[in-house]
Amino acid sequence: MKGCLVALGILAGLMVLVAGYVWLNIYHIDVRYRLTVEVQDGDQIKIGSSVIEASYSIQPDYLSAYPSTYARIHGYAPTVDLGEKGMLFLTFSNAMRSTEGQTERNKQIFCPFTDIGCLPFAAYHETAKSNDSGEKQSSLHKLLRNSGPREVSFIALPELARFVNADGQHELVQVSPYDLATSFGPGVQLKRVILELTNDPITPQPQMWPRWLKDSGKTYVGELS
Repeated sequence: MKGCLVALGILAGLMVLVAGYVWLNIYHIDVRYRLTVEVQDGDQIKIGSSVIEASYSIQPDYLSAYPSTYARIHGYAPTVDLGEKGMLFLTFSNAMRSTEGQTERNKQIFCPFTDIGCLPFAAYHETAKSNDSGEKQSSLHKLLRNSGPREVSFIALPELARFVNADGQHELVQVSPYDLATSFGPGVQLKRVILELTNDPITPQPQMWPRWLKDSGKTYVGELS
C-alpha cells in the first residue's frame, strides 16, 4: 500500500511538472498602438483616435499542428464623428476585397494574421511570421523595436464602416476608404490613417457612441459587454 502511495505521489508530481512546463511556455506578446483616422469634411479635418492592443499567442509547436494566426484585440474602434452625416468606424473585421484587391494587398503585405493584427506590421513595413513559435516571437520582438508615427496604406486597412438604420435595425455597412463621399456625401474623403506604437493606456469606450451601440455587444467595434 505504501509503495502504491509513493508511486501515485511521483506520478502526481510529474504531472504537475509537465503542466507547469507547458504553462510557462504558453504566453502572449502584446503590441499596443494608437490608430488615428483623419477625414476631410469640406474645409474641416475630423479626427478619431484610439489606443488598442493586439495580443499574439506564443505556444510550443508540439501543442498544435497549425500555426496560430489569431490576435486578440483589446480596446475600441477609432471613430470619426461626422455630425449629421454619421460616424465612420475603423472596425476590427477583415475588409471585404475583390480578388484583384486581395492579390494586390498580398503583394504589399506579407502577414498571416487578421487585418487588424497585421496593421502594425504593415505600418512599419515588417514581415510577420507564424510558421513556428520561434519565428513568430522573433518577428514580434523586431516589430516592437520600431517607434514613431507611420501612415498606413489604405489597402492594408481593416473594414471601414458606418451604421445605417434599416427597418428599425442598425446594420453595419462597409465603406470604401477610396470613396467616402458615396456614403457620407460630397466633400468627405479619407485623408490618412496613422499608427504609432505606444505605452499609453487603452482608450475607453467613446462617449460619442449612441446608447444602442454601447449596449449592443458588437465585438467588431470593441470589447462590449
